[in-house]
This record gives sequence, C-alpha cells and structure tokens, in this order.
Amino acid sequence: HRYIATAEGESDSHTGLAHDIPILGFPGADTFNDERDAGLFDGFDEVYVIVEPDAGGETFLQSFAKSSVRDRVLVVRLGDHKDLSGLYLSDPEHFVENWQRFKDSAVRLTDELAAVADEEKRQAWGRCSELATTPDILTRFTEDLRRLGVVGEMRTAMLVFLALVSRFLPRPVSVAIKGPSSAGKSVSSETTLRFFPESAYYALSAMSERALAYSTEPLSHRFLVIFEAAGMAGEFQTYLIRSLLSEGCVRYETVERSPEGLKARLIERPGPTGLLVTTTAPSLHAENETRLLSVTVSDSTEQTKSILAALAEDRIDASADEVDLETWHALQRYLELADHEVVIPYLPDIAKLIPPVAVRLRRDFTQLKHLICAHAILHQATRERDQHGRIVATFDDYRVIRDLVKDIVAESVGATVSPAIRQTVDAVQSLLSDNREVVSLAEIAKHLKLDRSAVSRRVAVAIDRGYLRNLETHKGKPSRLVVGDPLPDSLVILPGPATVQDAFSNRCTVAVLQQGITTPSPPPVTSTLSEDDDIDSLRDRLSGLYSSWKPGSPSLSGQQQQILDRIAEVSRR
Repeated sequence: HRYIATAEGESDSHTGLAHDIPILGFPGADTFNDERDAGLFDGFDEVYVIVEPDAGGETFLQSFAKSSVRDRVLVVRLGDHKDLSGLYLSDPEHFVENWQRFKDSAVRLTDELAAVADEEKRQAWGRCSELATTPDILTRFTEDLRRLGVVGEMRTAMLVFLALVSRFLPRPVSVAIKGPSSAGKSVSSETTLRFFPESAYYALSAMSERALAYSTEPLSHRFLVIFEAAGMAGEFQTYLIRSLLSEGCVRYETVERSPEGLKARLIERPGPTGLLVTTTAPSLHAENETRLLSVTVSDSTEQTKSILAALAEDRIDASADEVDLETWHALQRYLELADHEVVIPYLPDIAKLIPPVAVRLRRDFTQLKHLICAHAILHQATRERDQHGRIVATFDDYRVIRDLVKDIVAESVGATVSPAIRQTVDAVQSLLSDNREVVSLAEIAKHLKLDRSAVSRRVAVAIDRGYLRNLETHKGKPSRLVVGDPLPDSLVILPGPATVQDAFSNRCTVAVLQQGITTPSPPPVTSTLSEDDDIDSLRDRLSGLYSSWKPGSPSLSGQQQQILDRIAEVSRR
C-alpha cells in the first residue's frame, strides 16, 4: 500500500485490518505526538486521517495539522457514521466499497485549513475593517488605552503594541520595561495586552530554571511575557531565553531514565518568540540586554500628579465600557491570516545616514527595521503591494517608529542621555557646588522632590554608565556620590524623515537618469483644496503625499507647493 489510514480508537484499527485496510489506531483523540509518532508514517505517500463528528475528532485532526506529516494528510469524514466500525455495522456487506467511496472523497488537510483560514479572515475583516483602514491605528489605540485608565506612558504602550504585532516576523522585537516599583510598568503592559487575544502571548509572573525547555505551551510566533525580571534571574534560564530570542528556538539535550537505562533526549521548542519583561533593575543580564529595546517609564512628579487627577475624577470607570476589545482582537486575527512580508524601499538610505558609532547599532538597526515592518503590517489595508505581493512601507511608517525609539537607540549607544539621568547628574553637580565633597541619595531626593526609590534607580543607571561615581566601597553604607564622566552632547543617530526622503529621492533620480528614463511632468493635485481646510488637515494631506510616493512616481513639487501656499494663507488668517 502507498497509503495508510489512521483513527482515534483501537477498535477502528481492528475493523480496518480485518478488511485489508492499512490503518493505525491511536488510543484517544489527544494521544498523537509528532515527535514520537511521525516516524510511523515514513514510507507512505498519503495519510488518511479519519475524523469522527465530535470535538474529539477535531482535536485529533488538529494534532496532525501541526505535525511534520501535515502535507501528506487527507481528511476523511464518514458522514453520519461515528467511526469506521460504525460504517461497517451500517452495511457489513458493502463496507469495503463504502470505505473506498469516502476515501476517494477525502480532502487534503492543507486545502481544508486554507479554506477555514479564508473564512476566518473574511469574518475577522467584517468585524475590524473600519479599524483596519484607519490611517493612524496607534492613535485609536492610545485613545482606547486612556479610556481603560492608562495615564501617560503612551510611548511605552505603543512600543509594546507594535512589538506584539512583530510576532508575525521571523525575528520579533523584544521589549524590557524598566522603572521603580509602582511606576506603572505592569499597568501599561497588562492593559496593552488586553487588546490582543491570549493566543498572541503567554504571560507568567515567574518560572522555574528549566521550565522554558520542558513546558508544552506553544511559543511559535508568540510573546513570552514575564512580569518582573526577578522571575527569570537564573543563569541557565537566561541562557534559554537568549537562545530563544537569538536562534528562534530552544534546543536542549538532557538525559532521562528509561527501561533500557539512561538515554539522551533532545527537546526542541520552536519559535520565533518575542519577550516582554518588566523590571525595577537598571539593567538585565548583559547578554540579554542587547537583544531588547529598553523603555524606562516616567518617575516624574508631573506623571504622578496626572495619575492622581485621573483617579480622583473617576475617568477610568466612566469610559472603560466604551472600549470594544473584541474589534481589536478581530484585527489581530485578521493580521494573523493576512500578509507579513514587507519591503522598505528607503532602508538603504537610513543605513547610510546612521553614524556607525557603536557595534550595538547592528542589533538596534534590525530592531528598527522590524518595528517599521510591524507598523506597515498593522496598516497593510492602506498600504500598496510591490510586484511580489509584499507590503510596501511608507515614509510615514519610519516617521512613527523614529519618534518612538530615537532616544532609546541614542541612549543605548551612549550618544545621548535621558532627561531623567541628565537631571539627576545635574542635581549632584549643583549640590557639590555648595561646598560638599560628596552627595547622598537623600540629598538628591530632597533636591529633586522625588522619592528615594526613584532616585536610587536613576543613580544606579548613572553609575553604570559612568556619569556618577560612588566613593563608598562598603556594601550597605550610604552612598557618597561624585560626578564621573562628562555627559555627552546629544548626537542624532536616527536621521529625520525628511533627510531620509531627500536621500531616497536623490538616489532614485540618479538611477533614473543613468538609465536614460524621462521623468514625467507632475500631475495635478488629486483632490481639490477646500476653503474650509484647517492647518492640521492640510499638513495631513502633505504628509499623505510623502507617505504614498514611490520610486518612479512623478515629482511631488507641484502638489507640495499648492498645499504649502494654502498653509501659509491659512496661517496669515
């Protein structure tokens, strides 16, 4: 036989074998294990999976849908008959002919899964189309986030949101949210996760040293969320996480007891997987730190004041019911089944414009690229496709991402310092100018009007980066702080969108001239400028021209000038 059938239940295998039908029976709907059982189907071109008409039958089928033999699987449904034995009992005389008829009508599993996915995508689109076609989905997200009670920290929330969208990519963007206790790290991340179905992430507060290797929880194209990095402090644990992030999988070989004695076992956990972690520590394990984008939440008095005001006005309870999370979940389901390949035409121009000041930029540039891709995937309903069907990222995709990460990237390579750290170092400098030889944490906290825990964390970061030094060498004794290395002048690492666009335009113009192609004249403005247009709408239209322009398109100069003239006119009025 070139084929083999399989069913859930030993009695079905007895029925089949008694009638010369090659068949394997599994003792239960959830007992097929690909790692252990896939080899049983070696040598067979086709695997006919008999699906019983109940939940167990679908469970049995799904175990093959995720297996290494799925491309050879054909789905057999026996109509009103419960199983193969039921088919026999209904008409023993014609059992073989009836089995052949159902076998001949089997559908390839890949075709069935594609049809199911198409229907799910259609239903998801029907629910989320208005949201999916919104020009700025992140703004809609932050509006709903505020209704759910998050005050400030919108940059943090947007980065977490885009990071989770990046789970569709071969290398997701991982994020560490840092800050003092009670600063809102968990609130902003937990609330953001509510906009995603649970299939998008796996959240834990802690896990054992080898849990990542032995857990059966799927991690492929999913985020591992750990609330508080102390829950992943083990050396071996951080190694497994590093492997998952860098290699896209975990391969862990161990030794287990068996009836034949000790035997080696290779455990493989497929990815790719992203990591979202919160921590009060200034930094994580050094090897993991460079694989993450680090976002520090605000510990300022202004942020605390805003949160207290929101709580006092009961803004949270008043508008939370207005948020339709099911529509957001439908958007994620649509994106899961939609396109994930993105081309960024201007990426070479960004690469040339970034000053190569640190080796770490090699990883940060990849993070930047994948965030641009995630934003384009999120807005794919309003993005064009290239000749290969890939989503074409616009300049607007870069503009949004640059605004979110420009200071994070600059800080990571020491090209700038956050306002909080600069304020803290300046405070030490100011206090030292009052005839002090050293400064304590308590004095800094009083000077900045911040609590001691927030100041302690700031100082730890400044010491780690060399901007402050602690002269006290005995552990447990009060700090004796002095100024260390001078603060760097701010260096722009990520070029501005206009600079990138100019470089891109010049490169494309040169390519066109070298090929002897004549550039067509600018077309007229595609939509009439109204007397009622305000400055914001005019700027949006101008931004739209930039973001929709592609290589080979006509010049924008004529359209730009008309809109700029109108902006000047409105400004004068």
